Amino acid sequence: MLSLTFLGTGAATPTIDRNVAGLALQREGETILFDCGEGNQRQMMRYGVGFSFTEIFFTHYHADHILGVTGLLRTMGLQDRTAPVTLYGPRNARRILTAVIAL
Repeated sequence: MLSLTFLGTGAATPTIDRNVAGLALQREGETILFDCGEGNQRQMMRYGVGFSFTEIFFTHYHADHILGVTGLLRTMGLQDRTAPVTLYGPRNARRILTAVIAL
């Protein structure tokens, strides 16, 4: 079964009703994340998405789409996660995401 969970659909600023960008696609035990704005960890817990994903795709590099990845990866480390997470994005992904994760 295919399941799509909208973790955030708001604009650049979160509101009381809407979080910034994030989407979780689940299929046959696999989860893939698309974008990871701040607050997505909480939304993942709220909607039962979990942290067992192995890939995150970034549509572009606006802050509301990428700034949650630093905290998310730190949380996974605190949970003793050893499985790798592969990050994908448009041109210059390695340079930009390395800088964001280093925060």
